[in-house]
Amino acid sequence: MSQNLTQEEITTLREFKRDLFNLYWERFGVFYLHVMPHPKLEIGKRGLLNAEKESGIVLVFGDKAVKVLDSKPDYLFAELQFGSTWEPTMIPWDAVFRIYDKFQNSATQLRFLQIETNTNPEESLSKPKSQKPEVTGEGNVIRVDFGVKRNE
Repeated sequence: MSQNLTQEEITTLREFKRDLFNLYWERFGVFYLHVMPHPKLEIGKRGLLNAEKESGIVLVFGDKAVKVLDSKPDYLFAELQFGSTWEPTMIPWDAVFRIYDKFQNSATQLRFLQIETNTNPEESLSKPKSQKPEVTGEGNVIRVDFGVKRNE
């Protein structure tokens, strides 16, 4: 799914998510960011717990929940409060799935990308990546990946 996007489209999507985040930061007192699991997502020592590894995590942004905030073209860095602990958090824009305000007057669902993007565009052209389903051996649990359509 994400392989269909050009590097220009990926960059545009990241810019849009960054601009949308900045708008929420300026206009709403408290808002939420639903972030999906991603190889470059870092949440301090905490990381993702239990079901968060599958469905992602909802992070709270507001003046009392954020200590440091730095928005970059590829990611957002923030020190966020989890209970009484402050955790350095690096959120790639590719992992942002939803953003909504406290009262859900405004809610946006976005496309999230779980790909590692190359900085060298020639590498991505010369090495096409094929998407393979991930198989886990967790007993009798069946995992369904709705992102891939197959005719079997």
